[in-house]
Amino acid sequence: MSSKSVADRNDLTQGPILKKLITFAIPVILGNLCMQLYNVVDSVIVGNYVGTDALAAVGASFSIMMLFNALFLGVSMGAQIVISQTYGGKDFDGLRIVTNTGIALAIIIGTIITILGVPLSGPLLELINTPANIRADATSYLMIIFAGTLGNVFYNLGAGILRGMGDSRWPLIAMLASSVVNIVLDLVFVIYFDMGVAGVAWATSIAHFVSGLIPLFRLQSGKYPVRLHIKDLLHPNGFATKRIISLGLPSAVQNMAMSLGGIVIQSFANTFGSNYIAANTIIMKADGFAIMPMMGLGMAATTFVGQNIGAGNQERAKRGVHAGQISAVIVAAVVGILLFFTGRYIMFAFGADGEVLNMGVSGICFLAFCYWTLGIDNVTGGSMRGAGAAVAPSVTAVMSTVCRIPLTYFLAALPQKNHINDLLAEMPQNLVDLSTQYFDTGVYKTLEEAQRAAAAVIAAPDHYMGMFYAMGASMLLGMVFIFTYFKSGRWRKHAEKTVGVSFTANKDKDGDK
Repeated sequence: MSSKSVADRNDLTQGPILKKLITFAIPVILGNLCMQLYNVVDSVIVGNYVGTDALAAVGASFSIMMLFNALFLGVSMGAQIVISQTYGGKDFDGLRIVTNTGIALAIIIGTIITILGVPLSGPLLELINTPANIRADATSYLMIIFAGTLGNVFYNLGAGILRGMGDSRWPLIAMLASSVVNIVLDLVFVIYFDMGVAGVAWATSIAHFVSGLIPLFRLQSGKYPVRLHIKDLLHPNGFATKRIISLGLPSAVQNMAMSLGGIVIQSFANTFGSNYIAANTIIMKADGFAIMPMMGLGMAATTFVGQNIGAGNQERAKRGVHAGQISAVIVAAVVGILLFFTGRYIMFAFGADGEVLNMGVSGICFLAFCYWTLGIDNVTGGSMRGAGAAVAPSVTAVMSTVCRIPLTYFLAALPQKNHINDLLAEMPQNLVDLSTQYFDTGVYKTLEEAQRAAAAVIAAPDHYMGMFYAMGASMLLGMVFIFTYFKSGRWRKHAEKTVGVSFTANKDKDGDK
């Protein structure tokens, strides 16, 4: 390696455990916060310069975006796990093979997502009952985001490779650069060129490409024991591909299952009307910031445990899990307190008022007490993935999502549905007035459709908190499931299988001579 200082800094198999974890985690957390800044800036600008309906359109697209993103996020996680284990074992020939194979997979996956996502955007939004008044903007936003998927894929795979080698700084630099690009282009496209939701989408897609190219150029810098080679990119190693997919597929399946669950939840949310969708969109932006420290600690735990398992040091890996869990609880408590006391100001920042403001503040204040469970879940799950036990955290996460769906239905969606039916049967004056107002906009095809939309808005304040109660309960269940698995010690068997895995030994039989 050309730089001993870089090698020492990136080696997590030596030195104080807590210091190594935190030093690695801080750039990851900051990078994640920058990534979340993409969507937040989008929403602030849309909410203040385009309108509440446009803000709801951006939010309504999120669950479908995550469904398609699940595939490359899973492969990115698989690459990070394999890279960290290979790096920890000092198998630098194998490191070159895995790195080039991971980037080749990124190109394939990004292309597939773009080809499928662009034409399916409109039909999928219609399928999940996206309100008619925001569907056109949501479709436009989603199609443009899918068109720029390749940049997002390059960032996630490139960042995963760098983090696997212990470098969390350059993924942060990539995010900082793309955030600046995103903010500038948001202001130019939306305010100066008046492009509306489409302008926000184009700004985000261009910024994704900026963030994607920086890790690729960094890999060529000579600071690591690996570079990208055209020959290796054109002929990905079969054994490395299997290894990456076997460790990444559980995460991909988990992300897809959770995204499908999210789409079901979004379909429930859509029955509460555009006011609730707008409020929930803002809450999810705040929630996105809140969970980033826990996610960063989880990613740090993945690399830390992966490198130490690769080096054959299970005991140090286990101590790292405990240090990460304690750190996550402390961080979650601080985050929760901050959210509880700043919730109203967060809603104001997005231009919320009236019922949107009230719903948003109540939701934020409730979720503030739930983040400690997510902290333990992320660190423990990330650690298990680093150890090679990738299936367990995925299964537990899917289980919590599956539990969330009936909880949401019975705590929120069913009471809301019954209330709407009661209002439509009685037709009180406030419903008549609001229905007429909605119908006169020309957005709704029939008066009945306008009446149902108006009834949803009127009924929502009485039932929307059930959406957040269900979310909090599922977070608690997810934490209990994965913590129970960790305490069982079964992950150690997967860790033992990792030691001694060689990619160069499997090179010939995979046709990569």
